[in-house]
Amino acid sequence: MSERLTELEIRALAGAFATSLSAVQLLERAGLQRFEQPNWVAAQTPLAFWVEVNSFLDSGGLPDGRRRILAAAAERYPANPVFAQTRDFAAGFSAAGTTAAGTAAGHGPAAAAGIPGGFSSPDGLPRPYTVLALDAVRFSAHGTLVQLAWRRGLREIVDEACGRAGIAADAVQLQDRGDGFLGVVAVSVPKATLAADFVRELRIALRAFNRTRNDTGRVRVRLALHHGDVIVDGTGFAGQPTIVAARLVDAPQVRQVLADAPSEDLALIVSDELYAATVAEQLRGLDPGEFREVTVEVPKFSGTAWVQVPAAGRGAETDRAAADRPAAAVTDDKPADAARWDFLVSVAEADENWGTWIAWELEQRGYRVHIETWDALPGEHDVRRLDDAIRHSERTLVVLSDNYLRAAKVQAEWHAAWQRDPNGMRRRLIPVRVVECKPDGLLRGIVAIDLVGLPRDAAATELVEQVKRSLAGRYRPSGPPPFPGPNG
Repeated sequence: MSERLTELEIRALAGAFATSLSAVQLLERAGLQRFEQPNWVAAQTPLAFWVEVNSFLDSGGLPDGRRRILAAAAERYPANPVFAQTRDFAAGFSAAGTTAAGTAAGHGPAAAAGIPGGFSSPDGLPRPYTVLALDAVRFSAHGTLVQLAWRRGLREIVDEACGRAGIAADAVQLQDRGDGFLGVVAVSVPKATLAADFVRELRIALRAFNRTRNDTGRVRVRLALHHGDVIVDGTGFAGQPTIVAARLVDAPQVRQVLADAPSEDLALIVSDELYAATVAEQLRGLDPGEFREVTVEVPKFSGTAWVQVPAAGRGAETDRAAADRPAAAVTDDKPADAARWDFLVSVAEADENWGTWIAWELEQRGYRVHIETWDALPGEHDVRRLDDAIRHSERTLVVLSDNYLRAAKVQAEWHAAWQRDPNGMRRRLIPVRVVECKPDGLLRGIVAIDLVGLPRDAAATELVEQVKRSLAGRYRPSGPPPFPGPNG
C-alpha cells in the first residue's frame, strides 16, 4: 500500500503542471511548503521534477500527500480523467443498494467536511474502527486506459460487495491510493460481517467482473483487515492501525497466495487481533481451518497475521482444475458478468444427499455451484433466494427421481431454466438421473446424464465427463473407435 504516485499520475501531472510556477503553486495548495519542494532547476524536465516529488512522498515527507496533490490538481483541471478519478473517489463512498442517510442528516464539523455519519473525531481523539487495505495486482504495469478502467471496476466491485453484505454507505470511508485504497469501517458494522460477509461478496463480485475479461482486463486484489483506534477528520484518517493494514497488504505471504493460485481473484490477510475477535470465535461461519498463521516482517511492522488458504484449503490441485475447466459461455439478454454460479443444483428434499454429492464433485473440479442446502442462510426469504439463484446461475442441474417429479416446491427452478432456453440450444437445463424414474412432459424430451446403478467413482467420472460435453456442445472420442468390419 504505497504513498507513491502511479506512473500514469506522474505523467498527467508533468503534462498539466509543466512550469516551475504552476508546479510550485500546486504543491503549496497540497500543503508542501516551497522550501520543502524539490529543486526545479536541478530536475531539468517536468517529468524528472515530478519523479522527485514522488520519491519525497514515498519517504513520508507529506502525509496523505498523493491524495492531497491529486485533489488540488482536480480543482485546477476538473475535466482531466486522471485527476477526476481521485476527486470522485474522495467525494464519498456509496454502496450499491444502500443510502447514506447518516451523511445527509449529519451536523457540525464532520458533516461540513463531508465525513460520513459516525466518523467524526471533533475532539481530535481516535475512535475504534475496522481498517481495510486493498491493492490491485499489477496495476502499474498497464497503460492509461486499462488503469482507468480498473479503478472504475474496482470501485464498482466494492460497491456491490458492500451492498450485498448489508453494509450501509455511510458506514465506510475510503482513501484512494492509486492502485487500491485504504478504508475505515464504523463500529456499527460488526467485524465478523466484514471478515465473513464482505469478503465472501467481494470474492463473488470479482469473479463476476472477471468472467468475460482476459488476463489484461482481469482484476485481482490483495485485501488486509485490521482494527484499532483511528483519527478521522476532513483530510482523511491516520493512526497506527492504518499503517498496519497498509503494511499487511504488501506482505510477501499474501502476494504469494495469488502467485501460487492463478485462478484466485482475492487474497486475504487478517491481523492477529482481528483474527482473535472473529475467525477464532467462528463467527458468521468463519472457519479457522481455512487460515494459516504467518510471521510478517515488512517496513514499520513486524508480527503475526493470518492468511486465508485458497479454495477452502483444497490446495493447488483444485486451483489448477478451476483454471482448466471448460468455459461455460452463454449469450442472452442477461449481462455476461452477472453470473455468480456455473450451476444451480435443483433437488428434492428427499434426495438432498444426491444433490450435495453432485455439488461437491463439481466444486472439487473448480465449478461454482449453488445448492440450497449450503447456500440458504438464516433469515433469508425463500422466494428472494430462489429468484437470486435462478437469475445468477448459468445452468440448472435437475437431480431427477420420482421424489423430484412429485415435489411441487422445485418445479419453479427447472421451469425457469427451460423458459430461458426452450429449444435447448444453450443447454441451460441438464437433468441428472440418479434412480430409475420416468419423467413425462417437457423433462421427458431432454437427454439426461444417467448415473443409475453406477458405483461412486464411475458415477463421478460420468457426471464430470457429461457436464464437460454439455458445456462444450459437442463430443469427439480421444482415440479411434474400433473397426466394425472383419479383422485382417
